[in-house]
Amino acid sequence: MSERKRQANVEGGRPVRREVTLTPVQDGQLVVAAERAGRTVPAFLVEAGLKAGGYQTETERREGIFALFQLREQLARIGNNVNQMAKLLNAEGEVHADLLATLSAVRERIAMVDDVVELFAAERDET
Repeated sequence: MSERKRQANVEGGRPVRREVTLTPVQDGQLVVAAERAGRTVPAFLVEAGLKAGGYQTETERREGIFALFQLREQLARIGNNVNQMAKLLNAEGEVHADLLATLSAVRERIAMVDDVVELFAAERDET
């Protein structure tokens, strides 16, 4: 079983506490759900509640940042391919199918970056 992840520390701590009363069955279900998600029960409750309310969770924010780094790496590799194909195009004067496929991939990745940026912008606007 994977190690459960705690919520990140916050400067000044978390001064607000909520008390939740549960039946033993509900408690067991929450424990299992939290373990499946790799979270502690409190962290799971916070994320599940925020997500249900339409807010971005810390997990989603971290995943978004990771996705941006991956996309940046992919775009850099694609950019190198485009440069090589442009040299070939300049030398031969004709557009190869590889160049068209690469440009299509660039457009897809740019759309993915836009989606992630919109996710962060929406979260910022809600705070």
